[in-house]
Amino acid sequence: MTAPHRKQRINVTFSPPTPNGDLHLGHLAGPVLGSDVCARSQKVLGHDVAFSTSTDDNQTYVVTTAERMGTGPEALIQHAFKSVTTTLERAGVQVDLFERPDAAYTEFVEGFFTHLWRHGAFDQREVELPYDAEAGEYRAEAFVTGRCPACLAHARAGVCEACGGYNLPAALLPSGTAAALPRRTASIWVLDLERYRAQITDWYRASDVRLRPDLARVVSDSLATRLPYIPITYPSTWGIAVGWDGPDAPAQAINAWPEIYVGHLYWLAQARKADLGDCDELVQFIGIDNGFYNAFVYVTLSLLAAEHGLPVALPKTRTLTNQYYLLEGRKFSTSKGDVRWAGEYLDSVGRDRARFVLALTSPELQQSEFSEEIALSTINRRFDEPISALTRALNTTLAGRSADTPPSSWWAAALAASRQRFEEAYRLETFSIRKAAEALALHLEVLALRSEQIDLDDPADVSGALLFLWSLRTLAWPVTPDLSEQVTQSFSAPSVVEQAPLLAELTEPPAGAFRGLNTRRPDHGALTTPS
Repeated sequence: MTAPHRKQRINVTFSPPTPNGDLHLGHLAGPVLGSDVCARSQKVLGHDVAFSTSTDDNQTYVVTTAERMGTGPEALIQHAFKSVTTTLERAGVQVDLFERPDAAYTEFVEGFFTHLWRHGAFDQREVELPYDAEAGEYRAEAFVTGRCPACLAHARAGVCEACGGYNLPAALLPSGTAAALPRRTASIWVLDLERYRAQITDWYRASDVRLRPDLARVVSDSLATRLPYIPITYPSTWGIAVGWDGPDAPAQAINAWPEIYVGHLYWLAQARKADLGDCDELVQFIGIDNGFYNAFVYVTLSLLAAEHGLPVALPKTRTLTNQYYLLEGRKFSTSKGDVRWAGEYLDSVGRDRARFVLALTSPELQQSEFSEEIALSTINRRFDEPISALTRALNTTLAGRSADTPPSSWWAAALAASRQRFEEAYRLETFSIRKAAEALALHLEVLALRSEQIDLDDPADVSGALLFLWSLRTLAWPVTPDLSEQVTQSFSAPSVVEQAPLLAELTEPPAGAFRGLNTRRPDHGALTTPS
């Protein structure tokens, strides 16, 4: 694994969590952990990284959940923001900035969309929307359920979670609220994607970024037919208000889904204290249910912003999707109550152990199933047991020894092979937290097995074993940061809790002697189960 030829400015973000509850394991195993491992790994590779996101306060899911729980939206948001913030800290997600939308954010978003509206980027359309006469309000997005006309799955208005297609509220086949509510005509502003087909197609043709298969399918399937128009506004009082139709017109609010793109611009600029999009590469982690918006709406908004004079850069953009994490065959869903809360799981098994097994089973390319029993078995077999074995062996035989000679050829070859596996996992072109966790598991397995066979009279064999352990300080830092810190402390080296160890320095031996590996963390629980 070689150090990067040029230090790059890389922005990393994940889909802003809807503040209708805490993070669940589907969030953590998908975009949240993926983005954290990515941000950490790029720091290890020597890049300049900004990592930020916010809560998605203006989603209609906030309102529907608040109504179901018998509370107000603001109270729900405040509670959820506190819970999510705590869970991110428990999980060791080293985000530079995680905030709630505020007045400055609202002004920025309204100004962004108004600028594009003034330049004619949006079209006004008369559309049919479900209307709740009792409440005197139009219904859209989370308020409207029915059957997807493309795949027949149960869906809410917007993107179908089953097939990834986009459905306007009135397009859903009658079922649930789509059948219960009558429709009324309303005037809204839309982004007509078909109008910008040429620009979208040129964007993908010019890009050298390889999409993951599920997102590539969304792009190809969508481009094979007429592209839909996407509401930029809805007749609603929930969300960021715009007055494009004049003071006497019904209230209109910006659709929260297109808003997400502008939010990413804002929060990453805040994290960098720099211009919008000021980076060499933007890496976005999303669930496939957000794939259509990222692939079409956000791309189009970025192109329109640059065309119409907004100070928005167009960096190389890499969108890394994940499929669904299933709980007993059902997709994790806060709004549907199908959850295993991430904070509770982290408390029950410990931070590193949770990060390891969730990375190893992450639904990166296909759906995967979470089973408490299987997860615990995997942790014990592939994480706890090898760490316990190598700790017993090394603490007994190598305490006080130093890596003060070149490693033996066996250890040098093993370290080169492990390093190569980690490189493939961490390089953006082939990034994979599953591969990173697998590389870690194999590294631990090799060290545990070989630690029982060290020739204590051979300085090269002793140095090789210590260097192989020492390399975990760097290679494991993105996936299991607590283990990385424990390895650091075992050689009395400077802490890596806040400062990333650099890959370029991987082969430099530790200055201090090995003083024993302590695999217990009083503040976060045991790295491994007590033996």
